[in-house]
Amino acid sequence: GKASNPVNLIIRPSDQRTADFIEENLSKRLSSEELISFALEGQQIFLLNLEIPQPVKVEGETKKPDLRIGFDRELMKELKEQGFEIVLSPGNTSGSNTQYINEYSDLVKQFEINYVVFDGMEISGFPDDIDLMQQVITENHLTVGIIETAVQLGYLNQVGIDELIYDSGYPINRVYSTRNDEYLKEVNERYYRWVRAVIDRGIRIIYLVPFQNEKLYHSVNLEDTLDTVARFHQTMEEKGFNTNQPLSKLSAEMPGKFHRLAVSLSLLIGSLLYLGYLFRPHRKTVLPLLALGFLGCLALNLFTNADFTKLYALAAAILYPALSSLLALYYWRDNHQYSIGKQLAVSLAIILGVNAIGMYTIVTSLADITYIMNVEYFRGVKVAFLAPLLLFVFNYLVVYKGKNGIKKFLEDFLRTSPNYFILGLSLIGLVGLYLYLARSGHTAGVSVSSLELRTREVLETIFMARPRFKEIIIGYPALFALVYLYHKYKNEAIVLVLGLGVMMGSISMVNSFSHVFTAVTVSAQRTLAGLLVGVILGIITIIAVWVGEKIYRQWQ
Repeated sequence: GKASNPVNLIIRPSDQRTADFIEENLSKRLSSEELISFALEGQQIFLLNLEIPQPVKVEGETKKPDLRIGFDRELMKELKEQGFEIVLSPGNTSGSNTQYINEYSDLVKQFEINYVVFDGMEISGFPDDIDLMQQVITENHLTVGIIETAVQLGYLNQVGIDELIYDSGYPINRVYSTRNDEYLKEVNERYYRWVRAVIDRGIRIIYLVPFQNEKLYHSVNLEDTLDTVARFHQTMEEKGFNTNQPLSKLSAEMPGKFHRLAVSLSLLIGSLLYLGYLFRPHRKTVLPLLALGFLGCLALNLFTNADFTKLYALAAAILYPALSSLLALYYWRDNHQYSIGKQLAVSLAIILGVNAIGMYTIVTSLADITYIMNVEYFRGVKVAFLAPLLLFVFNYLVVYKGKNGIKKFLEDFLRTSPNYFILGLSLIGLVGLYLYLARSGHTAGVSVSSLELRTREVLETIFMARPRFKEIIIGYPALFALVYLYHKYKNEAIVLVLGLGVMMGSISMVNSFSHVFTAVTVSAQRTLAGLLVGVILGIITIIAVWVGEKIYRQWQ
């Protein structure tokens, strides 16, 4: 008889057809020493003389290792004839024979395959034969799907994939796996997650796993899955997406030194404008600063190998909201004589116009495939949300108190007993500031209420992309209230408190464009939707304030 090591795996096929399939495919993955074939009682037996990963327990279930024996071409042919598009989903093997990688090219040609999404935590060919997998991708012009993580940031770290996509020139597109929403039991919630993946995060490949609600029969889960897919396809087509065309290959060309120089020079000019409006320096001071800044930009971008694109994007996310607020403060201070309507129109023009420069600067700073595909991502979100608020306070003090009166203002403010009106506004401002910071960034510190979720779904149904809540709930209402109240009461504290709310919305507008994995057209439509809804809510805010004034006077 044959003796075998307990760690080895023995395969006993049920019939000759299965035996032929196993031998044909495993012989491309295992060497003759690793795959041993012999007859026993008239039946062919295979012994795998290599270490096989042991079964592991996941959430109480035993997950057996996938031996990755090979591809059933007859099944693939049948699926192709039924109209399915085949996506290659290979994994790595424990064997030392690399002939199976060459087989991929044959499969790609036979079944007209355009995409490859690796299965498991290692790519085919890792660690020593990644170049063979790269050759398959390059020669067949395949698109590699990189799977988005469950936290919707970056991509799944499949071992070897970084080297593969870099050496292949980034022929990539992003994949959303519906396994990430299996914890959701409501079919409607899963549907909206798919929609947001495409609209908000630029996902173009959905890896679909049938629903597995343990409380429902398998047939019901399958029916729910198919119904949700049909609804999802219909929604995507209604929003202008084509679900039947192959994905276009994105350019992997990276911005050059002169591109980065142009961005840095625009930031230099913007910074000098900001300082000029803030401190009113003499021309003799500005010209040397301009010359030094120009030489610095030349040195940083043309004579060093450092990449400052993230720094430029962060600078734009801070500079332009701060500059827009400074110009708005000057306008509010010096134009009491104009009507509320005109002041609102000019304020919106200042905020949107100046911030549009910031939006464009961020997009052009991060305009390469690594950011578009979320391989790299903007990491200065918290700083970009907080710094402009601090600069707004400084802007306010300079505009209303002057450079020399800041210290005196702070001393007087600390000694003054504020009235109930200002205390109320301050309390509202502090609550808004907390929610603003807690809900900012890639990971939120405050959970989303069910009411907000329902509101999001309504807005997503109406618009291509729903507007940001910071804009429509905080920013625009604060702007309308500020202009109305300041025009009426001439109290500078109104500008300080409500101006912070205006800044929150302004910052959010610019920050939307730092998510460059979202199409620029989608971010632009989101901003316009925010303007439309924000104006409506702003008018409602003025009406509510007016009614509140009436009630307050009657109460007194």
